[in-house]
Amino acid sequence: GPGTTPLPPAQTEAQKTDAQATKELAARAAAEKWLAIIDAGDYGKAWDQSAKAFRENVKREQWVESLPKTRGALGAAKSRTVEVSSFKPSLPGMPAGDYVTVRFSTNFEKKSDAQELVTLVYEDGAWRPLGYGV
Repeated sequence: GPGTTPLPPAQTEAQKTDAQATKELAARAAAEKWLAIIDAGDYGKAWDQSAKAFRENVKREQWVESLPKTRGALGAAKSRTVEVSSFKPSLPGMPAGDYVTVRFSTNFEKKSDAQELVTLVYEDGAWRPLGYGV
């Protein structure tokens, strides 16, 4: 009838992928910066920069104590490249939001074909790590 507003056109797949690609790139950059902090052995600082849910799940002391054991066995990180990153609007047990998982192929001194997995959430205007596995 009169006065009805036409619906905005649905987002095309291409536009969606663009928005997602932008998010993935930003999350990737954040993950790389964060891993550099871990590489430097600044584990407390890495914890401080992580997402709220991460800090609620893992106590700072736990993290600072466990990480040298995990990473120490591998030696220093020599190089890392992004293998894949994937955007998700939600994760099991987490509220809807912007999530990106980034998988790196990493060469450590003592293990040349390791994989590192960082999951990030967009929180308080920044991409913050929610999980780390190696």
